[in-house]
Amino acid sequence: MVCGMKRSLWLKLGVLALGLVCAVLAFRVDVGEGLFIYCGSGIRPAMEDLRAEFTAKTGIPVQVAYAGSGCLLSMLTFARSGDLYMPGEQEYVDQAKRDGFVTEDATAAYFVAVVLVAKGNPKNIRSLADLARSDVRVGIGNPSSVACGLVARKILQKAGVWDEVYANVKRQGACTATAMELSNALVLGAVDAVVNWDAVAYSVRDKVDILVIPAEQNVQVPIPLGTLAWSKHQDEAARFVQFVLSEAGRQHFTRHGYHTDLNHALAYYGDLVLD
Repeated sequence: MVCGMKRSLWLKLGVLALGLVCAVLAFRVDVGEGLFIYCGSGIRPAMEDLRAEFTAKTGIPVQVAYAGSGCLLSMLTFARSGDLYMPGEQEYVDQAKRDGFVTEDATAAYFVAVVLVAKGNPKNIRSLADLARSDVRVGIGNPSSVACGLVARKILQKAGVWDEVYANVKRQGACTATAMELSNALVLGAVDAVVNWDAVAYSVRDKVDILVIPAEQNVQVPIPLGTLAWSKHQDEAARFVQFVLSEAGRQHFTRHGYHTDLNHALAYYGDLVLD
């Protein structure tokens, strides 16, 4: 019980510390010339290619701040600067629109949540309920500030096992600040299973097994790109959005394992499906 109380206290302190870090980072935002984008860390592989090609074609420089989606929302709330916001889940843009921070948005691609395990699935995980087992160390993104954690909570609530799994996470697992950290924790053996994005799994696909969550148990996760109300580069921002939504832009997502539609699974998935 004492260990559980200490872990709970550390989790609360961690959330508080994350909020303070996001606020501090906001005051270090240097917009400068060209476009400034707040982008979820799980989107970084595609974004790096997108901004490089866009600048090469237009001459417009693009700066990007990468962090968890909730942290980014805190950053732009404090900074009131920048041009575009691209979190890993629609809910964050919807909140920004309600607050008057985002004027319009479009869907650039899609994340699909999967369960990642070590090669060979040594813990024999067959269902979402198995993530509550005492012999399985589970990792998720922080559900208060990270898009993949928010979606993990939605999926596990839908399955009716959120309370049990989250208790297991707090007892012996990990809550990370980004989707990338989550996959790294699995590869390094710090946890046995994580709920994460398929596109993040793509970069470590030779080191992990991907367990597909059946569509009826999963949730759809569009990746939105929103224009900030205070942007001083509205025309340039519109050009970037247009490029991202173009066939050339979508190819950068496809190249890095993201879905640009939800009509089919991607080849790197394999054939392992949860019950």
